[in-house]
Amino acid sequence: MQSLVKTYSLPFVFFCLIGCGSNKSLPLSVINTEADSEHIQQFTNYEGYSTAIIVDCGQGIVPEGKIFSLLGDYDGGVKDRNLSDLNFSGWNHTINGSATEWTNLKLEGSNYSFNSNAKANNSCNNVSTLDIILLKKIADWNHQHSNGFECNILSKGYKFGDIKSLVFDLKINTAKTRIPTVENIKKMYVNYVNDSIVDALDEGKVNIGITLGDNTNFNGSIIFQLDQAVLGDKWVRVTIPMDKLLFYQEINYKKTVKKQADLNNIVVNRMLIVGETKSGAVLRRNISPWNDSIPEIFKEMDVSFKKIELQLK
Repeated sequence: MQSLVKTYSLPFVFFCLIGCGSNKSLPLSVINTEADSEHIQQFTNYEGYSTAIIVDCGQGIVPEGKIFSLLGDYDGGVKDRNLSDLNFSGWNHTINGSATEWTNLKLEGSNYSFNSNAKANNSCNNVSTLDIILLKKIADWNHQHSNGFECNILSKGYKFGDIKSLVFDLKINTAKTRIPTVENIKKMYVNYVNDSIVDALDEGKVNIGITLGDNTNFNGSIIFQLDQAVLGDKWVRVTIPMDKLLFYQEINYKKTVKKQADLNNIVVNRMLIVGETKSGAVLRRNISPWNDSIPEIFKEMDVSFKKIELQLK
């Protein structure tokens, strides 16, 4: 029985991706063309990342290339695995503090907790998945990442410069995904900010923030966006080339941008995953004076992850 965490070094034979910088869908020629074997199609390239639809999810999976898998039930044989054994952990602020802070959540606070048990997912051949409703505040920066999770990989010794790309296989579960539209945000905060501020903040779609960090203050991060109206309830592969991350040093909430090469020899301590707005910001920076009576609304993004992977050089 295979573990959820694996390192592979296999002959790398893959297809060519074309059209960098566009958002055009292109057909893929896939290596594994056997019936009922997982493969991808409908490749779409965006600025900083690409997406593809996963077909025959969880069936006959064969890892390709030199990879390290933080999460990946490749044979469907690992069920109800405790994610803490894989160095995953999470947080949920909604079960703490003032109840009024969370008034506009759609569910009870416990529904947003990180579940340390991977569950068999019947939409992907019963492979084990990490399931969480990611939250992001729209207005206040306190507890703006109201929940989330991370994986500690320090013991593996991988440096920023060892990584070629990040890969996520995931599914947006629309039944419990609740994201305010841009128009709804404008109506809610009409007395606090003008429409242009809201337009710059978010587009009413699923946004997920990824951060790789060392053990001090060096980081590489990116926010990717998925349109739940198009990709909802479908298994999707998101691939992020390492050179598309923003690299920086953060001290006392002040970021100093760095070159990718500046972090090449720094060991990665953890990967952090949170819900986001498209801009990564909240409205509070544009509301002055701020007071606690200003209403709060949330992006609630229900996501299942079946694979979280580092593609290595």
